[in-house]
Amino acid sequence: STVKRRIRHILLGGILFAGIGGCQSPDQTAAADVNPASWGQTAEIRMENADTVTLRDVALFVRYDERFAEDTLTVRIAAIAPDSLRFEEAFLLAIPRTKSPAPLTGEALIPYRHRIRLVRAGEYRWCITPVRSVRGVEAVGIRLSKSH
Repeated sequence: STVKRRIRHILLGGILFAGIGGCQSPDQTAAADVNPASWGQTAEIRMENADTVTLRDVALFVRYDERFAEDTLTVRIAAIAPDSLRFEEAFLLAIPRTKSPAPLTGEALIPYRHRIRLVRAGEYRWCITPVRSVRGVEAVGIRLSKSH
């Protein structure tokens, strides 16, 4: 519904705003809404990078509803640097299932890359595309966090 979508935009906007804090938080998060009836199009996520020194871990997250019945999902991920350098690959997301009764919406956080360095300052674009259409995915996103 329209109200649910607005609430989700506000929540995702809050996550994005919280992640942009730079020195205030070691994590940076951004997400994009996708069509939950049939996600098949590329979701583009934009993130500003000012830190070209810190090693970071990258995780993908998937927000889904009760229609999502998969335990794995293969996506194509393209990372595009501010200078237009591009890296692209297929990646299998393993969606962990809980033993408790299913919630109306769920969220999975899947590790993607460890100890990477974004060597260019500016806007990075992460393009995430499922290899086949899937029902029940509401949003996808990227979380960058300082490696330990």
